[in-house]
Amino acid sequence: MYADLIENEISQNYRVNVDIKLDKAYITGAGDSYAVALTIEGKSNGRFMALDPFEGYSYENLEHPLVIVSVSGRPKSNILLANKFKGKTKIYVITSNEESELAKLADYVILIPYKPTRPLPGTLSFLMSLSAVYSLAGEKEDEVTKVDSLLELTNNPFFIGYKESYGIAYYAKLKFAEIFGYSTNSERFEQFCHSPIFMTQNRQIVIFRTGNERELELIRNIDYTDVQFTSCNGAFCNTIVLIKSIISKMRKEKWDKIYFLENKKILNVSSKMIY
Repeated sequence: MYADLIENEISQNYRVNVDIKLDKAYITGAGDSYAVALTIEGKSNGRFMALDPFEGYSYENLEHPLVIVSVSGRPKSNILLANKFKGKTKIYVITSNEESELAKLADYVILIPYKPTRPLPGTLSFLMSLSAVYSLAGEKEDEVTKVDSLLELTNNPFFIGYKESYGIAYYAKLKFAEIFGYSTNSERFEQFCHSPIFMTQNRQIVIFRTGNERELELIRNIDYTDVQFTSCNGAFCNTIVLIKSIISKMRKEKWDKIYFLENKKILNVSSKMIY
């Protein structure tokens, strides 16, 4: 059932066009929204700079506009950050909740049309948020016409990404935690090759490709463990392949639950810290 619900989400239109364009900005959020921030930072070559909202609260000044991505508009770290910099820099909030306290602190609200009927790990909301941010930054989305092949995912992969695909590797780690409760790793491509690679003996390596030649060089050199890779050239293709591969894994293993919804003790701690 959950696999069907997630599949239904990603079959919907996720494109969000934004009339406003920004040249430079800080972009922040938590969870999936931080993955959005990491993705646009890589895609924009640092024009949009990813900022953790709790760490951002320690800043005294922001020399660029602040973009806060929050589907629910509820996390307190986002609200505290917006309160601190209200009137000091322009604040843009990307959210589906225009009645939230966060939205009311914004100079500009960018609404995404996401209205879930039940709690699910973020998939469509992630794609919509990412699309809105790409539009705001004036970056072109990669086209996703057809997914030819899926990843055969094991239980504790090591996810790797270059530039915008590092954000997708980070997002992959979040989905494995939320859906399965499994421990995985994510790393930037170059950093992975220097030290984290030594954690991959007998572990699957998953590379979210961007079309860079060094990605193929790494794939050709790995002969000691299972390596899986996409045939993508951007973040949206990689996200769709990832989600479809997770759905496939859920069906093969008859996995019909969402771990974060069932582990009430951890969920209670998480909710108290977030909200």
